[in-house]
Amino acid sequence: MRKTVLFLIISLIGATEIKAQNIEVEGKVNDTKVEVGKPFTLDLSLKVPYGWFVEWNDFIQDTLSEQIDIIKRGNVERTADADSNVIVKQQLTLMTFDTGQIQLPAVGLTYAQSFDDPMRLQAFTEPIDLYATTIVVDTLQPYKPIVEPIAAPIRMKDVFPWILVALLAILIGLGMWFFLKRRKAKVDENGNVVKGPVIPPYTKAIDDLKRLREEKMWQSGKVKEYFSSLTDIAREYIEGQFGVNAVEMTTDDIMEEIKPLHFSKEAYDKLKDTMEVADLVKFAKYSATALESDTCLNNMTDFVNESYAHYQKTLSPSASPQMEQTDCETQSSTVGKEDVKNA
Repeated sequence: MRKTVLFLIISLIGATEIKAQNIEVEGKVNDTKVEVGKPFTLDLSLKVPYGWFVEWNDFIQDTLSEQIDIIKRGNVERTADADSNVIVKQQLTLMTFDTGQIQLPAVGLTYAQSFDDPMRLQAFTEPIDLYATTIVVDTLQPYKPIVEPIAAPIRMKDVFPWILVALLAILIGLGMWFFLKRRKAKVDENGNVVKGPVIPPYTKAIDDLKRLREEKMWQSGKVKEYFSSLTDIAREYIEGQFGVNAVEMTTDDIMEEIKPLHFSKEAYDKLKDTMEVADLVKFAKYSATALESDTCLNNMTDFVNESYAHYQKTLSPSASPQMEQTDCETQSSTVGKEDVKNA
């Protein structure tokens, strides 16, 4: 038993010595003096007997040490010499940004007697001492202008994804616009847009005045908001019914512009008084009394009814006696209801 163990130990030592004799590893640089920021090369080579397996280092990391960076990895080349040995080579392009004495560390290369051999061995290059200097500047040479960065050519494969994104955004925008447009508009069975009824300015003004009365804004302390709403209703009615740009006008301009319409003096004065009180409340911090607030709403309602009746009789090209009678009945009914509420 002892002889067997001794034989195995001697065989292992002998095989290790044979391996050591047949393996050659080398790391070589052209010059041990390098310049900061200037590339230099390291040539690596590993020689093993024919049929042996080399597990080459992929140098995944970008550095060999804290002082030396790998900026390029050459192709791994495999050749054979006259003695049937396999030589594996690779050139690494390195760079340093430190000055003074630096050391290129030992690089380990892995090999084995065969691919199936579980025993992996490593051979290391010798560390190399380098001396890094700054770039020598020739002060005798004239200064040269700074070269502008070279613009990289625009390739289709670089801009194509952005073109797709832009087209997709346009399609989404158009889809949302079309969806919202169809959502707002009513469409019949044939796909035609059905327009809703247009509310006449007179009807809208009367409805808005009734709603303003029901909201009771001035009773709850919102006097300024109340008079703003009241004058807005008047401006929209005058602009929609008579074509006067009242929404953008001051009170004086409105009163001047409606003079050619020849309203009755009572209707004209009711509008003027209401608009002037509203201007005092909105711009002069005037505190309107409860009676004034209620009177202004009644006066505005009277103005709308009286001016519309005048329009039907004298200004409307489609006015007819039957329409006039109907409008007068409507006016009388509306005024009667307001008198009942005021009472």
